[in-house]
Amino acid sequence: MAPRKKEIPATDVVETAVPETEQSEKPMPNNEVKERELPKVGNPENTVIIGGELIEIKPMKLKYQRNRTAVFYHALELYPLPDLLAMDPGKQDMFGDGRDGDKALLDWLVAATDREDLMREHYNEIDTDTVYRILEIFRRVNKIDDREAKLKNAMAPRAKD
Repeated sequence: MAPRKKEIPATDVVETAVPETEQSEKPMPNNEVKERELPKVGNPENTVIIGGELIEIKPMKLKYQRNRTAVFYHALELYPLPDLLAMDPGKQDMFGDGRDGDKALLDWLVAATDREDLMREHYNEIDTDTVYRILEIFRRVNKIDDREAKLKNAMAPRAKD
């Protein structure tokens, strides 16, 4: 027996329109590495601006303590700045080494900042607020207030005896 041929039913071919597609171009990722600003060095609480330059006040070096420059902070606390600057070395030699008040202040600023070149260049431009700001930072970074409080507390019981 021969296989019987089946007729294939006729179908209508319906053509549907294919929607047009647009190829959108995706933006290429930017592979450039953005330069990040370097972090600031040091503690911002301990900085002052002198001559447009940010200076960090750090603990005092021994060389300034040995030549009695560091102790000038006591004079800054006791006397108004104009009085200190008016002190002559001959009549009021409170420093014991022939320095007048102007020289003693400059020496102390050099010691507090450890930047002699910068202090000499901008000494006449420094204002009173900056001097007292440096003094405040100087006391904090050298832990002077902490040590004075400890000494005061240690001496208190002995004073009662």
